[in-house]
Formats: sequence, C-alpha cells, structure tokens
Amino acid sequence: MIRPARLVASLVVALLVVSACASIPESSVPKAVKNVGEINPSTPISPPPVGTDPLALVRSFVDSAAAPENNHESARLHLAPAVGRDWSPAPSMLIVDNVDTIPAPQQVALPDGVQVVTLQADKVGRLLPDASFVPESGEYQAQVRVERQADGAWRIATPPPELVVSRGSFDRVYRAVPIYFLDHDATGVVPDLRYVVAQPASTLPRRVIDLLTAGPSEGSGSAMRTAIPAGVHPKTNTSEAAGDGALEVNLTELGDVSRETRRLIAAQVVFSLQSVSTARVRLKEEGMPLLPEAQDLRPTDLASYETDNAPRADLPGLAVVDERLVSLDRNALPVPGPAGSGEYDVVRAGQSPDGSQIAAVTRRPGGVVLRVGRYGGQLAELPVVGVDMTKPTWRGRDEVWTAVDGREVYRALVSGNSWSAQRVDARELTAGSPVTDLRLSRDGTRIAAVVGGQVVVAAVSDQDGRVAVRHPTILPSPHDVRITGVEWLRNDTLVAITDSNATPVYELSVDGYRWKQYTAANLGQPLRAVTVAPGGRVVVADHSGLWESRDTDDVWALLQVPIGGNSLPFFPG
Repeated sequence: MIRPARLVASLVVALLVVSACASIPESSVPKAVKNVGEINPSTPISPPPVGTDPLALVRSFVDSAAAPENNHESARLHLAPAVGRDWSPAPSMLIVDNVDTIPAPQQVALPDGVQVVTLQADKVGRLLPDASFVPESGEYQAQVRVERQADGAWRIATPPPELVVSRGSFDRVYRAVPIYFLDHDATGVVPDLRYVVAQPASTLPRRVIDLLTAGPSEGSGSAMRTAIPAGVHPKTNTSEAAGDGALEVNLTELGDVSRETRRLIAAQVVFSLQSVSTARVRLKEEGMPLLPEAQDLRPTDLASYETDNAPRADLPGLAVVDERLVSLDRNALPVPGPAGSGEYDVVRAGQSPDGSQIAAVTRRPGGVVLRVGRYGGQLAELPVVGVDMTKPTWRGRDEVWTAVDGREVYRALVSGNSWSAQRVDARELTAGSPVTDLRLSRDGTRIAAVVGGQVVVAAVSDQDGRVAVRHPTILPSPHDVRITGVEWLRNDTLVAITDSNATPVYELSVDGYRWKQYTAANLGQPLRAVTVAPGGRVVVADHSGLWESRDTDDVWALLQVPIGGNSLPFFPG
C-alpha cells in the first residue's frame, strides 16, 4: 500500500550574478562536483548476502547507493553483471525515506527466474551535482525487474531510472559542511550549506576547497558572491604541510587582485575549512604566501569578516505589551518616547542590530502604517499602509522590511535624516498563499518567511541597484504541522513555531534537510511569537508569559521579567 506523501516542496533554479564591487571578480559558474572514486578502507565493499530474496535485494540496493566508492560499486554489485558494466548513475541523488518493496501486480505471467518489484518511498529531497540539497515532494515509485543468475543469486536487471538513496544511508555517508561566500555588499562571509562524503576524513579539506572554487550553489548564486576569480583552482592537493601540521592550500594564479580581495579570499577559505579541520591554514598562491603579513591563519584572525552577528548582549530586548514598547529587563519599563508612552498604538515592532533605530507597525484609521526613527524619539510615518503588516525585520542599521497584507513586500531606506520606502520585487514569494511572517538573515543574503503555514527560504538578489526576492523554496515540516512564525537562529539555521501541542517549536537547517523538535514541556498553544536572544537563547511567547530555551533538549524556563501573556518579544535584527 502506498503511504500518503508527507513532504511538499518547490525548487527554483538560480543563476550566479556578477559582483557589485569593481574590486571583486565575477562569480564563477557552479560546476558539478563529482563523487570521488577512491576506496575508503574503513567501508568494505561486498556483494549482497547469499540467499537475498528480490524484495530485500531492492531495499539493500537503495540502502547502499549513497556510497560513492569506485563509482558506487556497493550498489553496482546488486545488478546483473551485464547491467552493472553499463550502469551510469545520474549526477544528482534522490533521497527517500520509509522505503518499502512489494511484488508488482502482473498482467501476464513472467518467465521462471524473473520477478518485478515495486519500490515505493516518501521523497525527502535531492542532492544536486553542486552538493546542495533541495526538498522534493510526494511519493516515489518505480518498477524494478529482478532476475535469477546462473549461480542462483537474484540480481537487478532494470534499476530505477535515477540514483535513489535511503535517508539512513545518506546520513551515514555524507555530512553537512558550510562553504563560505560573500554577502550582498561583499564585506563579509556567509555560509552556503553543502553535503560532502565524510570518509576518508583526510580528503575532506580537498572536497571543501573544490566546492569553494566552483562557486555558490544554484539556489544561492543570485544572493552570494565570491572573491575567488573564475578559473582559479587548487594547484596542489589540499593537505597538511610536512612537519608542523598546518593545512596548506595552494591556489593557482589569482591575477591582478587587490589586497582586500586577497583577505576576502582568505576569509572564504579559512571559514570554509573550520568545520573539517582544526589546523592552521597556510594559504598560498602559486607556492607563495597569499598574505605575506599572515602566512598561517585561523578564523579568529579574520573575525571581522564573519557576519553571523548575534544580538548585542548589552541590549535587553523589547516587547510589545498593550500596544506600547517595554524593555525586556527585570523592571519591564516602557521605552522612552512615544513608542513607550502610548502615543502610538504599536502592533508590532523591530529594533536595528545596533539598537539605535526602531521600526513600528502602528494603528491608524482603517488599518496600520509603518513608522521608523531613532530609539526613544519620534518615529516618522512612511507611505507604507495596509490592513496588516508583518513584524519589521532589519538589513543592517539603514534598511528595514515588512510584508503588507501578505501580498506586497516593502523596504524602508534611510538617507541622511530621512526615510523613504520602495516596493520589493517579491512576486516569486507572494505568488501563492499570503505571507504571515518575514525575517531577513543577519547577513542580508536570504529571507525566511511563513507562507501558507509553511517555511519558505529565498535569496535576496541585489543586481544593478535593484533588490528582489528570488528562488523561493518550501521547507516541508515534519508531520504536516502548520508553521506560525519563524526566526533566524544562525545564518544557516532557523527556529520555527507551530500550532501543534506535541511539537510546538522546531530547529531546522536553512535547506530544510534537518528538523529537530524542542521539548513541548511548559508551553501552551497558541504560541504568539518567537525571537532569538544573545547566546542563541530561543524565546517564545504563549498565553501565560515568555519562555526561553538554550537547546532543543532543554525544558522551557519562564523568562524572569514581569510580563504576562499576549506580549510580542523581539531582539535586535
């Protein structure tokens, strides 16, 4: 029996863009990163056990297909010899869950020694040739012909038309690695999540550098850039230098690039390697130091380029309580100025990352209006009006976004002492259901939204002075729960609240592959808001008050502030 599909997803292919900065070279076109054919001595390759029946053989085939050694030899050994010699797996990989096999119904009698097996599973998503993951929807089903060989063993004569891999085997073979590229204004580095073969561990640095020099993934290409010129690749194998254990990366000639571009390249390399090696990075160009003043580098040496800036620890956070802003400290005093005095009827609000600016959605006759200004001062009323608006979300200190009536996205920009507003081209995001929550990543390259009760992540594209939301991808939630709010935990991780009593809060990777639920203890529905405090503390609001958790395994603890239920907390960003 075929199970109902649990996953719904959309995939839009993206193109790379050229850099907006003259000193930064154009982004290189992504290249397919092929699986390495080397043998991993820790994973023996052997044929299916003697006596494996056709149903078990097909399940075993799916469970071994993730291993890339010797061009997927583990999976190839499940095939009839003549078929195995010609089998050429597709460069992409379909990941499935809940794999099952049943005898296929037959309209005509089959010859002796021939069976047709129906392979059925739930689609999880696809690993693309550039090693990025995208969700896919629905059920997977294929008819697999199995034949008995001369030695009595069953082997597959017609394998599935694509490389189908069980989620369990994918998790055993692959690991997630953030590859770092440049943010929208080419001043810092941001992660682009990829999946690489985990063993042999000694090859991980080489795999990471190959992905880095190939450029951003398809889905991130319009939002991220690279300082590495097109055509530049490792000149020698990325490996530990003899004698001192430093990890040596020797690139081919970069050409005429500035010192700042070289530092950006160093930041991309060092931050990309940090998750696969703790060694110092010795970065070279044609055998000579890339940065003569600093030959061996660690992430701390390039910390100024890291854009995953958490809320400032000295800012207590704010909350909307009874349509005025109050501070999230032990006294919960109203903030200075009209936003705290009650002069404005505040519906939702957001604070700039440095704490200096406030954006507030306030009531007006017939609906709401967006106001922006300095913390504690008057907030200028902008020509952004509607029946409802999402909580304002900041892109740096000079730009704030909101979705109006679920259909239009606006951004407000400051020039001197005045603010102006303009509509963002977000048609790809708003073409379906209404947008009920909208949050910019701290690096400004991506946006997370709640659209029709699902999390959607999209690229924020800056091209020729125009900003647009491109390539939205739905991240299907486990158990088909309805998402009611979303926030960025880190630049590659989100936290989402739901309408479910059993699974009210999730942590999820930005590509939707990993979902991990928080405990439900102490929380009551409905959850009204989610935000992230300094130190990665997740704060949610329910009918009884504000609750915080530092980890998915922690029990929710009541935030020690004199604020009751129905408040809307938020931290800068």
